[in-house]
Amino acid sequence: MDIIIKVNNQSNGRDKLARLVQYTSRLIWHQLETRNANKYSVDRIKNLELTLSSFRKILRLGRCVDICYTALDTMHIEDPVLRFCLTTSKLAHSLYLYADHVVWLTKSGFLKTDTENWNRTANRFWLLSIVANLARDFYEIYHLLELNKSTFLKPSELLNSSVRSFDLCQGMKHMYMLMNCHKDVFIDTLKNSCDLFIPLTALGFTKLSPSAVGTLGAVSSLAALVTLVKPITKLVPT
Repeated sequence: MDIIIKVNNQSNGRDKLARLVQYTSRLIWHQLETRNANKYSVDRIKNLELTLSSFRKILRLGRCVDICYTALDTMHIEDPVLRFCLTTSKLAHSLYLYADHVVWLTKSGFLKTDTENWNRTANRFWLLSIVANLARDFYEIYHLLELNKSTFLKPSELLNSSVRSFDLCQGMKHMYMLMNCHKDVFIDTLKNSCDLFIPLTALGFTKLSPSAVGTLGAVSSLAALVTLVKPITKLVPT
């Protein structure tokens, strides 16, 4: 109960909780629909998903300015790769939220714009933000593997007989220990990998079912909630 209160006391925490229920709702209504469940029940869960989506848009209103401002801090990071990835991610995320605000204001009747076009624009910027985050994750993983390269087989070793003496169980054990010691990298990579397919599907590059999108969104939301409950698992700088 203390964990729920802690998360709910943060606006970002409420957003992640709502996101978890939103994508879980998508998974549930699609599963019910494929099983020819009662249409009234399906529509109720669909309405819940739409309501939570609108709630999150209101909750994030104006955050595009905050995130754009934080990009000024990432521009001073010494590591050029981290500087590029994080700054690109924040600027793209800020533009994604701006486009998302326009979509919400249009659906609310406040503006008259091409909702479909703005929605696609929002998803493109969201996709760019996720790709930049994943590039940063792979960069972190590369450094971890470099620091622990003596534990794993080198590519050249795959071509000679030393591969026969390689202990697979021992290698997996080292991999598990590495992931356990660097949960921040593992969780961030998991979250961004799941998120990647959501805008890809929205833009038509992949054709995942609502159940698959709902599952990926729920897993991503859980990963984000873990970093809120246990800040030590949050990848920094962010």
